[in-house]
Amino acid sequence: MLTDVSNIPIGSSSTGFYQGLKKEVYSFLKEKHLKSIDKRGLAFKALINYSMWFSFYAVFLFIGYKYGWQALWLTPVMAFALLCIVLSVMHDGSHNSFSDSSILNKLAAYSLSFAGGSPILWNKLHVRAHHDHTNVSGDDTDFESGGLLRLHPVQKLHKMHRFQQIYAWALYCGHSLRWIWFDDFRDYVKNSWNLTTIERKKLFFELIFAKAWHLSIFLVIPFLVTGSWKITLAFYVIHWMMLSVSLVLVFAMAHLTNVQSMLPERSSEKPDWALHQLATTVDFATGNRALSWAIGGLNFQVEHHIFPKMSHTRYKVIQPVVKEYCKKHGVIYNEYPTFFSVISGHFKHLKKLGRATA
Repeated sequence: MLTDVSNIPIGSSSTGFYQGLKKEVYSFLKEKHLKSIDKRGLAFKALINYSMWFSFYAVFLFIGYKYGWQALWLTPVMAFALLCIVLSVMHDGSHNSFSDSSILNKLAAYSLSFAGGSPILWNKLHVRAHHDHTNVSGDDTDFESGGLLRLHPVQKLHKMHRFQQIYAWALYCGHSLRWIWFDDFRDYVKNSWNLTTIERKKLFFELIFAKAWHLSIFLVIPFLVTGSWKITLAFYVIHWMMLSVSLVLVFAMAHLTNVQSMLPERSSEKPDWALHQLATTVDFATGNRALSWAIGGLNFQVEHHIFPKMSHTRYKVIQPVVKEYCKKHGVIYNEYPTFFSVISGHFKHLKKLGRATA
């Protein structure tokens, strides 16, 4: 059952809620003879996901060469395979939860370059800013849209926001392309994350490699094989629109619905880590095993946010422990039963903030 969490006391670190929960969870894993890092499970999953993508890509090129436009039927499955790579391989690697080897974690994190993005900037934007200050205005930039959408109560209300619950979905289609071709370069030029000279040099070469690879596999090679810019551009646009919407739905739904706390500024006191994540995050469709497999367990967002360095294959295992601990201490644990219900929650969030005056 969903309950308004806007008044949950996030509290200070002295409450000990997180430490107690952490002890319960790790004791449970020990009893089950499970490690927090599922290196074999994730390595096997990575092998499946990459094999799936390269297989689909080869078939796409073959059909494009032989039959032209018929190759576009492969676009959805290719977008699905890349989604699996980003969420089941890259995401764990960026949190050092893919393996207990730092080298393998870095290799997994660099799966983002495979898609055309920057692992360095992702670490700053997602791992640091979003996870350390979830739903805090001025720190968590995940709900920044340049004024096109009002996703946080402190953001300025414009007349067009009255209809944002309708037009937002079209904007979501271009999210990844904006990120790849605008956000990464903007952050480099402006040095948005105050990178050191060495980090900026590394980022420079990282961007060159990632964008060159992106252009090659999604535009140059398809054009050379099919001989048609129309087919190539149709494939590129459809592929990235589908992937964009999928990524937005996975990441935004857990934090931007009508139940999470939206904080105007960073607290002067250090909040209890777990209480903060419980107040600003929800789970959704956790009974859908196929969805969990495809999106790297990110429908268990509460568990992920409390234990970001734990492999995503462990989230479902520890969820009952987290729920029971919250119940024992009178802390609300929010969860949407289905994917459609969390989308409905996001729709209500957009509609409410599009009309609110404060």
